Amino acid sequence: MLKILDFFNYAKSKSPWIVHFCSGCCSLEMLAAMSPRYDWERYGYIMTPTPRQADIIFITGLVSKKILPALLRTYAQMPEPSYVVAIGACAYDGGPYNDSASVIKNVTEILPADVFVAGCPPRPEAILAGLEEVKEKIKRGEPSAASQGGLWKQMKF
Repeated sequence: MLKILDFFNYAKSKSPWIVHFCSGCCSLEMLAAMSPRYDWERYGYIMTPTPRQADIIFITGLVSKKILPALLRTYAQMPEPSYVVAIGACAYDGGPYNDSASVIKNVTEILPADVFVAGCPPRPEAILAGLEEVKEKIKRGEPSAASQGGLWKQMKF
């Protein structure tokens, strides 16, 4: 039975589906990673418009208190295991807007990320490297960080 599950994890890691939660300017770098120069489709990444079939959610940009319920609802609609990739400084700690009262300071305490892609904005190569890390986690069958903990389970949205 274990070998069958290993095969499913291997197959899932070869073609992860991604839902994009756009809340900032790092979304432009995602477009660059999809462009013909970097062409992330040759690595097997597919964008999906709905979270119901997605394996990975991208958080690109700052998360405000007003948009947090929409982010948590989007993540809750994803099937398990669902992985989180935080792209850019804003997704990690609010970036240059972290002193604002309406910005969540550390969204990873609420929805833990499996991979951080550093930069403001990060280069497309860094985004692809972060995605390769997630593919390795999927292949090994590791549970996602958000399924292990985080405050999102206790919050009402």
